[in-house]
Amino acid sequence: MYKVFLREKAIWFLNGDAVPEKTGLVFMNPVFTNIQELVAGIDKEPDIRDIYFVSPDAEKLFIDFYSRMRKIAAAGGVVVDDQSRFLFIFRRGKWDLPKGKIDADETEEQAAVREVQEETGLQQVSITGRLNSSYHLYTIGAEWILKETHWFLMKTHKTENVIPQAEEGITEVAWIGAGELKNMSEQVYRSLNSVVVESAEIVLQQEI
Repeated sequence: MYKVFLREKAIWFLNGDAVPEKTGLVFMNPVFTNIQELVAGIDKEPDIRDIYFVSPDAEKLFIDFYSRMRKIAAAGGVVVDDQSRFLFIFRRGKWDLPKGKIDADETEEQAAVREVQEETGLQQVSITGRLNSSYHLYTIGAEWILKETHWFLMKTHKTENVIPQAEEGITEVAWIGAGELKNMSEQVYRSLNSVVVESAEIVLQQEI
């Protein structure tokens, strides 16, 4: 299932030939000719959290949407230690995961590791797998931009002092146990909820 986040709103891309029974705003076979106006209009709907773009071919619809947006690539990491604790950061009033833009000379993996190191102070991390990417919309000036964040599951075996990167607005770095993840998934930005759930399922499955 494809979805794109706009602040705390979720835009879902669904397969179907009829209007689904959903609570939210539904667009049947939307046309993205004026995509900037469409996104701006959705942003102005204060009471709607879910928007549904419905088409017989949701994948094709998402590709059409994706291809019409100016994109910025980012990368981030979900870090797990030997006690199956997950690393979170607290930034601007919300729990978050370390992430940031990919520099021109970096691979996605290199950028993800660098962002974890910079934002948490944790240096000894290694990538163990790739997670699903997340997508969210934000503005630069008057233009809506699609940020695609590439996520990686990471492991650390060494206990280190973690240091929040203050210049990025990070005030706290915390290790969260697996038993607390359900509660934590409700406290992160909505766009990160599925990243937390996916990584937790992988780690818990590995322990069985």
